[in-house]
Amino acid sequence: MSVIDPAVSVRLGASSARRLVGLLAEVAQLLEDPGPLRLTTAQADALGQGTDRGELVEWTRTLAAELRAGL
Repeated sequence: MSVIDPAVSVRLGASSARRLVGLLAEVAQLLEDPGPLRLTTAQADALGQGTDRGELVEWTRTLAAELRAGL
């Protein structure tokens, strides 16, 4: 799988892409979790670089789905 930006090109193998899908799905879960495993606001802000928590959840889930579909 290739991820291409005008300035950067990154190539992921299938096993790395599967690991990234799992990581993104887990991050989304930890952002949404209502219990003690929920990422704190400070952690979410650090991960999302100031992005709204809901938007970060949507982005991680969407990216995970797109990567999964490409495998």
